[in-house]
Amino acid sequence: MGADQSPNLDYKEQEDCHDLDHIPGEYGAIPYLGKTIELVNDLYGFIDKTYHKFGEVSKIKIGGQPGLLVVGAENYKTIYLDRNKAFSAQMGYEKSLANFYRKALLLRDFDDHKFQRRMFQTAFKNDQMRGYVDIMNPLLKNNLDNWENQKDFLFFPAVKKALLDVGATVFIGVEEIGPEMDKINEAFLNISEKGLMGLFKVDMPGFKFHKGKQGSRYLEEYFTRVIPERRSGDGKDMLTHMAKETMDNGEFFPNEDLIPQASFLLFAAHDTTTSTLNHIILHLAQEPEWQDKLREEAQALGRDQLTYEDLDNLELMELVFKETLRMHPSVSMMQRRTIKEVELGGHKVPPNTIIFVPPVYNHCMEEFWTEPFKFDPMRFAPGREEQKNHSFCYMPFGGGAHKCIGMHFANMIVKCFLHQFLLKYKWSVPADYNPKMEAFPLPKTADGLPIKLEAIS
Repeated sequence: MGADQSPNLDYKEQEDCHDLDHIPGEYGAIPYLGKTIELVNDLYGFIDKTYHKFGEVSKIKIGGQPGLLVVGAENYKTIYLDRNKAFSAQMGYEKSLANFYRKALLLRDFDDHKFQRRMFQTAFKNDQMRGYVDIMNPLLKNNLDNWENQKDFLFFPAVKKALLDVGATVFIGVEEIGPEMDKINEAFLNISEKGLMGLFKVDMPGFKFHKGKQGSRYLEEYFTRVIPERRSGDGKDMLTHMAKETMDNGEFFPNEDLIPQASFLLFAAHDTTTSTLNHIILHLAQEPEWQDKLREEAQALGRDQLTYEDLDNLELMELVFKETLRMHPSVSMMQRRTIKEVELGGHKVPPNTIIFVPPVYNHCMEEFWTEPFKFDPMRFAPGREEQKNHSFCYMPFGGGAHKCIGMHFANMIVKCFLHQFLLKYKWSVPADYNPKMEAFPLPKTADGLPIKLEAIS
C-alpha cells in the first residue's frame, strides 16, 4: 500500500495504492520503468498481448507508477459515467500532467470541475465559433500558399507550424507571429516532448523534466503579463473571452485558475489537431479514391474557404474525421485514480489505485468493429454506424463529465484546413510506404510524413 491510506484523509491527500497482488499482470523486470519501454515502442501490440494473457484488467507499471491497465467498453462505461463518484481525474494525472498543468480543467473533479467549466461558456458559443472560422481561414491560406513548389515536403512539421499560427491568433490573440510566439512554441515543445517524457522528475539542469518545468514557468509568466491586456481589450480570441468571465460574486476568475486553463487549452488543442491531420493526410494519400471523394465534396460547395454554416454539410469529411480518430485517437493514454473500492472486469480494485485507459484498443475490438484495421469511413455512415454497438466502444474525446470541451473546435479546425488543402493540392506517398508510428508524446508518423505535393491549377 502507499505510505498513508488513512480513511480520515481527503482522497487528494492519500498516497497511491500499490496493493494489487490479487490482480493478474506483471510490473516488468526493469526497475522503476516496468513496462514503459515496451508500451512506448508498440502501444497497441503491447496492450493486445497483455489483454490476451491477463484479460481486460491487469496490473502494470508505467513510468514508475504501478497501476491497472484497463480495456473493455463496459469497464470504460463504469469509469467515465462514474455514477458513484469513484474515479478522480485530478489524482489520475497527479504525477504526470499535473507537473506542468496543475489546476487545468482536465485535472479538476466533480463540483470544482463543473464550476471551472464556466470559464469557457462564452468562448465556445456559436457566435464566437463563427468568428474563429473567419480568423483562421486567411491564416491557413497563407501557410498553404507557402507550401507550393517545395520538394521533399514533410507534412507534420509544416502543419504543426500552420496550426500554431492559428492557435496563437485564435486562442491567445497574438497579432503578429514573431519571436515571442517562437518562445511560446518552444515552451510547449519542452513540456510535451521533454518534460512529459522525462522518466526522472528532477527539476535540475540536464534533466528533461527540468526543460518542461522551464517551459511551464515561461507560460505562467507570459499569461500573467497578457491577461490584463485581454481583459481591457475588445479582442475576439478565446483568452479574451475567458479573461472576461466572472464568478458568482461578479469578480473575474483569478489568474491562478485562468492561466492553467489557457495554457492547457492551447497545448491540448494544438497537439490533438496536429496529430489528427497527420493521420488524415496519411490515409488520404494511401487511399486516393477517398481523397478524390473529399475533393469533389469540397468543390461542390463552390467556395475556397468554409463558413461556419458549411461545417455540418461535409458528410464524407465527417466520416473520414471519425474513422481517423478511431484508428488513431489523439490521446494515447488517459488516466484516473480510484477514490473508493470499485469493481472492474470482475476484480475488486482498492481505493487510490491508478487506472491507465488506452482508448485505441476498444476502437479496434472485433466484437464492435468490422475489419477494425481497415480504413473504412463508411462504418460510421447511416445504416452501419458501428460506433453505436456500445456507448464506450468509441471515445476519441473521452467521456462523461470530462469529455473534451474543445471537440467541436477541433472538428472545425480540421475541416477548415482540409477544405483548403483539398482544393489547392493533390498528394501521394509511395505504394510501399509503411511508416513507423509513434504513440507518445502524441500519436504521429515517426518520419514527419514525407508526401509528394502537386498543386491543382
